[in-house]
Amino acid sequence: MKKNSIMLETLLIIVFPFLYSCEGVKQKKYTSKEFLNHTVIKKEDYTKDSIQVVKQLKGFLLKQEDFFHNKAYFNSTQLIIDSIIYSPDFNKLAVFVITKNPVHRQLMPDKNYVWYYDATCYLGIRKNDTISLTFIGPSFTNSYNKNELSSIIRDSYFTDFATKDTIGLHTYKYNMNDLRFWDCSIWKEIEDKKIKKQEFEEEKRKHPENVYEPKQ
Repeated sequence: MKKNSIMLETLLIIVFPFLYSCEGVKQKKYTSKEFLNHTVIKKEDYTKDSIQVVKQLKGFLLKQEDFFHNKAYFNSTQLIIDSIIYSPDFNKLAVFVITKNPVHRQLMPDKNYVWYYDATCYLGIRKNDTISLTFIGPSFTNSYNKNELSSIIRDSYFTDFATKDTIGLHTYKYNMNDLRFWDCSIWKEIEDKKIKKQEFEEEKRKHPENVYEPKQ
């Protein structure tokens, strides 16, 4: 009995700090009114960007890259652009994308529904007439209500994105509805990753013997 008591006390010591840390992650941080982003793009430009974004996302889906690595995604998965958020100069954007899949593609399908929805976010950088997308996540999965999922996305990126992680550092300094978000460090990180990816592809093309890629 004494041994079990000691084990329980040890477990509580481990669990309680973890719960406390998780609670810190969930704290919302609302954007001040003075920094709210009210950028609006012309309808025809929004439509044009949406078409380009969907085409690029479809390419990721067919290759099962990034967010679409799950085998549940297939040729007939529907891609829905929930929203595109723009920087004031329209050269940077955040895309909230929702996928629509038949429930039989789920691991544990609920036969009361026909469709289920997943969602995530990509960031885009415009150069001339081309938008280059980068997956940042997180992923929201297995929802049966598209409108409800849309609200969850906004709540996450507009109030939870600027938060602190478990070691007290900012994961992202600003929410996505904050004007300052468009100048934060994440954009440099994206550019750095793209450069490294280009260098990797170049090395693979010129010297494939030097490149190791784990099997999928």
